[in-house]
Amino acid sequence: MSKALGNTSGMALGTLISRISGVVRDIVLVAAIGTGIFSDTYSVANSIPNIIYILIAGGAINAVFIPSLIRHMADDADNGKRFTDQLLTVISVILLGIVAVAMIGASLLIRLYSTSQWSVQDLNVATVFALWCLPQIFFYGMYTVISQVLNSRGVFVVPMFAPIINNIVVIATALVFLSISTGQPTTASVTSSQLTLLGAGTTLGVILQAAVLLPSLKKSGYWFTPKFSVRNSGLGKVGDLAIWTMGFVAVNQLSFLVIARLTTYANVIASQQGLIEIGFTSYQKGQLMMMLPHSIITVSLITTLLPRLSKQSHSGDLVSFGRDLTEGLRLVIAFILPGAMLLFIAGPQLGRLLYGHGASSELQGTSVGLIASAFALGLPAFSVFYVLLRSYYAQENTKTPFYLNLGFNVLHLSIGIVFFSLVTTSLKVVSLAIAYSIAYTITAVVTWLRARKRYDEARNTNITRHFVRVGFASLLGALAGVVVHVVFLQLVSHGEIFSALQRNGFIFGLLDLIVEAIVFAATYLVVANRLKITELDSLQEFLKRRLRR
Repeated sequence: MSKALGNTSGMALGTLISRISGVVRDIVLVAAIGTGIFSDTYSVANSIPNIIYILIAGGAINAVFIPSLIRHMADDADNGKRFTDQLLTVISVILLGIVAVAMIGASLLIRLYSTSQWSVQDLNVATVFALWCLPQIFFYGMYTVISQVLNSRGVFVVPMFAPIINNIVVIATALVFLSISTGQPTTASVTSSQLTLLGAGTTLGVILQAAVLLPSLKKSGYWFTPKFSVRNSGLGKVGDLAIWTMGFVAVNQLSFLVIARLTTYANVIASQQGLIEIGFTSYQKGQLMMMLPHSIITVSLITTLLPRLSKQSHSGDLVSFGRDLTEGLRLVIAFILPGAMLLFIAGPQLGRLLYGHGASSELQGTSVGLIASAFALGLPAFSVFYVLLRSYYAQENTKTPFYLNLGFNVLHLSIGIVFFSLVTTSLKVVSLAIAYSIAYTITAVVTWLRARKRYDEARNTNITRHFVRVGFASLLGALAGVVVHVVFLQLVSHGEIFSALQRNGFIFGLLDLIVEAIVFAATYLVVANRLKITELDSLQEFLKRRLRR
């Protein structure tokens, strides 16, 4: 376990810095454009490039590229270079074609992913944003492909740091926008130069995120040589695998389309009723808050674990495969579950602290945090499901994940639409996040019960008992954190120092959150130690070695 932690430390650091800068980016963006209808036009337009890229190529690249690269590097005399050249060439051509078609149909795409309640002006503004953002499809693809090539060659850390430059560019763009704006921007008040600033700055960040990987690619010993001939390339097998993965992604995006239309609709009716404007942007930011611990812990771990699982699968070593998969799950649970519990109890505080400024109000920030708390309920299941799916991909099985994901999306939309129709306007977006968490919990349990039948090591490891022990320690940590929070609130009403703190809302909120998190973490670690959760011992050993160095 300590070895796994060591391998992921650099990536976790890069991911941590990247995610922190991403949080700063979101804070500045929300302060600049708010969470109203105008912000939804930007968020929807900026999401579409990612949606299209993942729908057409991204899922296939992520799911089958590394296992195929590992296989060709092991079996081919040229260490897989010809295969990589051919695959990169095909992907580049496909992505450029997608960009051209998407830009022609930009206005149709905006209408597809937004509510019919948007005005003509709202649609026009969103379309302008989309035209600026759609070229991102190509550069997202290049970033992903180059990252996978680097991963297959044992270079894991640099791709985790690359998004930082993207975040810095967007932060600078949002700050400039904030400096030239007066009041809360709307689709009626925003100027063409402001639209150009936001659109061009956002896309420039993605371009630089991909470009910064090129020096590392050359240093790894590989350099791309275009090869337009794909005869005898082995791409046929990749294509067969990719079909199911593209179906997997298509199901996700159909679900996302429904969610986008529901949340943009919720924002319009909230505006019409004079309520807090909470819609697509708020849903998106709440989900991103949930993704922070997942990205730092789970993604960093599985990025190093997937090549190893792929090699074990290729060699038929299912004993080691099952052992490493189970070890990965135990590590994820030991760190993700307490992270989810902390986010659940502190979500509204964190949302107000991060997103309650500028064009957004404290109530809007609190509402974003409440959405994050609802997402946090499903975070452990989301991370477990993520790890288990990668075990299928390591064995180049993309059919089973498709059906599992189909089940999740059917559950998510079924539960979500029922909740959305039953609750009041102010809770409609929150209800979709709750439905998301319920659906992932059910899907993760079903996936684990299926996966544990395949490997002796998984059957012999009591993951359920481990989950309960970690959950108990996390619950006690949460109770201690809530008690400290309540006491802190009581203290602010007594004494000049605390009263002064309360008048400075940001400092007060930050101090309250820090104290709550420290007490939570200390309680969790003490209880976990008593319960002999050995994954934390591995972390302590790793940290001690680093400190001695």
